[in-house]
Amino acid sequence: MATASKRVTHKDIRQPDWFQRTSDRALELLRQHQSKFVIAAGVLVLILLANWGWQIYKSRQDDQAAKDYDRAITLFQEKKYTEAIALFNKVQGFRWSRYAPLAHLYETNSYLALNDIEKAQPAAQRFLTATKPDTLYRQIGLVTLATIEERKNLCKQAIDKYAEAARIAGALKDRAILGKARCAAQNGDNKTAVDAYKEYLKENPNSPAPSQLAELEAKVGSQPATEKK
Repeated sequence: MATASKRVTHKDIRQPDWFQRTSDRALELLRQHQSKFVIAAGVLVLILLANWGWQIYKSRQDDQAAKDYDRAITLFQEKKYTEAIALFNKVQGFRWSRYAPLAHLYETNSYLALNDIEKAQPAAQRFLTATKPDTLYRQIGLVTLATIEERKNLCKQAIDKYAEAARIAGALKDRAILGKARCAAQNGDNKTAVDAYKEYLKENPNSPAPSQLAELEAKVGSQPATEKK
């Protein structure tokens, strides 16, 4: 049986609908909190302007750093290391630029080319600090600093950096493994040295065995069992 539809009266038509009621409430809310809305809008505008200004500032820094970096690289390639270092230092002043970390690396290489490892060491540490974990740049920084420390007979410090660099899948992995082996042998840790050389051979099966390996294996074999643990 069909049901009768509800009759719409003139009173119902005069009643405000949902949209009108919602709009009225929104306007009333805006009137009550107008000052708060104005302040919030002003803060938002300031944030947007600050972000826009910051992006412009960073872009200009990067552009200037790129120009100085290119000039410094040219001087480095021309073996004018002292002049290059001065420009690399200038690039480092643009700390928000992507060229700043690379400037630390090339400053290190410039000091190494001048055989000034005392100044090369802190420069290498600054580059390492600027790198991200498990990246090629991190590996380069670790191997560079470890090499400097090894040259200064600081293998106890260098071996940890070589070991970390060897765990990163990058172009300097083999160099890091060999550095770890050398420093372990220098530290008197023959077993770690043997393991590192064997790891190198595993990574490079067609390479000849390092000349030190047989001697180190003999030393490990002659050690008492308590010393091998």
